[in-house]
Amino acid sequence: MIRESVFEQRKNRAMAIMERKGMWPSIYAPPCHIFLWRLGIHVPPPPFSRFWTNFFCFACVYTPFWGVVMWFIFWKDHGTTLLSAATSTLIVGLLFGMAMAAFQRWRGQANHLPSWEQL
Repeated sequence: MIRESVFEQRKNRAMAIMERKGMWPSIYAPPCHIFLWRLGIHVPPPPFSRFWTNFFCFACVYTPFWGVVMWFIFWKDHGTTLLSAATSTLIVGLLFGMAMAAFQRWRGQANHLPSWEQL
């Protein structure tokens, strides 16, 4: 039998707390965090993470995805240069990362969640 890691134990406790509080799974386990967990990266669920951890997680995972989608759906056929597309992607990614990090911090405070270390 494989023993659950300390990280997994904390993550499971955090998930149970957030579920009991009625938080939506899309808030406490968004696709980018599920992706990072499957890669073996031990990052706490967003409402338990620090602001800058959330910023980097959301910005680094969603920015490339958004840029590629925008390129193939809009920019490629409209003559957008790669530099312009990359600049727009970077700006939007940074703004999205900041907005999501602020939102997740607020959700953690609004639900009176304990700190990650207390789990």
